[in-house]
Amino acid sequence: MTDNTRDLRFQVTTANPSELPKTFFRKSHELVFSQLSLTAREHDMMALFLSRLNREHWLDFIEKRDIYAPQYTFSGDVLKEWFGLSSKQLYPTLRPVAERLSSRKIGLSNDQCEEFDFIPLFARVKYHKGSLTIVPNSELIHAYVDYSAGHAQINHHSFRSLKSEHSKRLYTLLSRFKDSNTKLHQQSIESLHGLYGLLDEKGKLLKKSYGQNKVFIERCIKKPIEEMANSTDVLKELRFVVDEETGNLGFKPIYHGKKIIAIEFLYQWVSSNNQAEKQAREALGEETVPDNPMLVLAREAYQIVMAYPLEGELTDKHKLALQAVSMGIVALPENMPMDDTFNRKMLQMSA
Repeated sequence: MTDNTRDLRFQVTTANPSELPKTFFRKSHELVFSQLSLTAREHDMMALFLSRLNREHWLDFIEKRDIYAPQYTFSGDVLKEWFGLSSKQLYPTLRPVAERLSSRKIGLSNDQCEEFDFIPLFARVKYHKGSLTIVPNSELIHAYVDYSAGHAQINHHSFRSLKSEHSKRLYTLLSRFKDSNTKLHQQSIESLHGLYGLLDEKGKLLKKSYGQNKVFIERCIKKPIEEMANSTDVLKELRFVVDEETGNLGFKPIYHGKKIIAIEFLYQWVSSNNQAEKQAREALGEETVPDNPMLVLAREAYQIVMAYPLEGELTDKHKLALQAVSMGIVALPENMPMDDTFNRKMLQMSA
């Protein structure tokens, strides 16, 4: 990429820490439920980018007046404050983080249809003269700025106070459901493997030890909850409840026979009267971006399933789109839940 090309991009420069949001950064439903493996530092770098992300930066691209994604640049002062580093620590600490993050992908494959789609998160991550520049991949515009299916508002002070990548991941998941009338439903062990980024591109566990529920629960459930429960920042807004039956803090194992098949998280958000936050949520939900072709197919597939047997059959592309939903790569609107009724009809169609 030439310097001239870079200069043509919409520039979002953050020179002072005061330009960052005071409390929250946003993460779309698709990103929250994506299957990404990130280290703790990578989580923090991704959060820094998301803290400055705004749909307005993409208007020219969305309306086809520009062919380039925006470019986000953060000064050394911002980096030092966000990562808690000195000037001398910036380059050696951030270099391996940026290198790994620039290669991270959201992926989807379907061997039966002989189709696959692997999408890098970023087009470029560059460190130059003490500043960090991030260019997001425009192919993921919907995942970045489409909040119509909901989003998490994540307290970046609490988020950055957590040291474990698993703690940051779980805190993000719980942040998706803060309203009193919403809750993170029981999550199967298999889906949690994906959400914690423990699977390779073929859907196999990266470490065999995580196939043992005892190991997985200890490292990815118990320890993250303990870290959050001991964080003064997190405790200001989030409380964990003890399961009376097992004595576990913050979670209840769901059994099938003697085997744990799912986890129910037991937590309560401290109620907030922040009307500005509530209004921001409502406004984001009303924003629209151009339809994602995969999302269009997923909506069609959903309507076919729910109307069964009155409408046609699912094509291979419809099935691939539904798989993308189940993996969190695209998100259906909240009025299209893939609940027990949907699953029952899917079983009827495949019988």
